[in-house]
Amino acid sequence: MKDYYKILGISESASEDEIKTAYKTLAKKFHPDRNHGNKQSEERFKEMSEAYNTLSDAKKRKEYDTLRRFGGGRSGTGYQNSDDFSASDLNDFMRNFKSSGKSYGFGGRESFADILDDMFFGNTTKKQEINVELAIPFQKSINGGDVEFAINNGIPQTIRVKLPEGINDGEQLRIHQNNSPDILLTVRVQPDPFFSRKGNDIYCEIPVNFAQMSLGSTVKVKTVYGSHVEVKIPVGTQNGTMLKLSHLGVRHGGKKGDMYVTMALSVPKNLTRKQKELLEAFANETGMKW
Repeated sequence: MKDYYKILGISESASEDEIKTAYKTLAKKFHPDRNHGNKQSEERFKEMSEAYNTLSDAKKRKEYDTLRRFGGGRSGTGYQNSDDFSASDLNDFMRNFKSSGKSYGFGGRESFADILDDMFFGNTTKKQEINVELAIPFQKSINGGDVEFAINNGIPQTIRVKLPEGINDGEQLRIHQNNSPDILLTVRVQPDPFFSRKGNDIYCEIPVNFAQMSLGSTVKVKTVYGSHVEVKIPVGTQNGTMLKLSHLGVRHGGKKGDMYVTMALSVPKNLTRKQKELLEAFANETGMKW
C-alpha cells in the first residue's frame, strides 16, 4: 500500500489545510506543464494527485487509514504485497470471513472503515441499530398504547412496543434487544379528517349557520379524546373566529395542550322562493349589499 502521507510529505495527523498546502507546493514543482517530457515528474504528479484525492476526502481518508491499520502482510490470508490489496481482494476476504453470523461486503450500509473496525479492532463505540418507520392512526398517537410491527434482520420477527400517550409525528423510540441490534423506531402519524395538531395543541373547524353566528348559540364539539363539550358562540361572531378551549388538547410529557375551534359559516344552497323573499327583506332592512 502506498504511503500517501509520505508522498505528500506530511504527518498522519495533518489537518485539511496542511494537506492542501502540501499538495499545492508539490504540484507547482512537478506539474507536467513545467516538466515537459519528464516521465519521472509525470508519475510523481499522478502519485501526488492520487494521495491528495484520498486524504482530502474525510471518508476516503478514514477508509485508507483503517486499511493501513489492517496491514499489508498476506502471510495468513495469502497476501504478499500490500500494494496488491485491492477492493475486490477485500471483498473476497470478507465473504470468507464471517463474524457472529454477519456477512460483510460493500453491498451493506457500513463503510470500509466501519466494517474493518468492527471485524478486527473491536469497534465498541459504534452501536448497531435497525431503523424502522411505523405509520399509526391519528387517534393512536393521541391515546398511545401497544402496537406491533415486523422486521427481518435475517430472522423474521414481530416486535411489540407500547407508545406513550400523545406521541407526535417524527418522534423516535429506541427499543433495546438482548444479543441483537437496537431498533430505532420513527413514528409517522396519519392525518385525521377533522383534527389537526401543532405541538400539543389541537385544531378543528365546525360549520355554523348565519343565525347562530348573529344571535349567539351553544353547540356541541367533539374533543380529540372522543368526549363532547359545549361551546358557546357569542352574539355577532364573525366567520373564521377561533375559540380557545383550555386544556382540551394533547396530553404529552406531563403537559396538556389547548383546543382551538374555528367557526366556519355554513350557507344554505337551496332556498325556497319564500325564504329568498324573507332574506332579501332582511338584507334590505339591514343595508346589506347583495
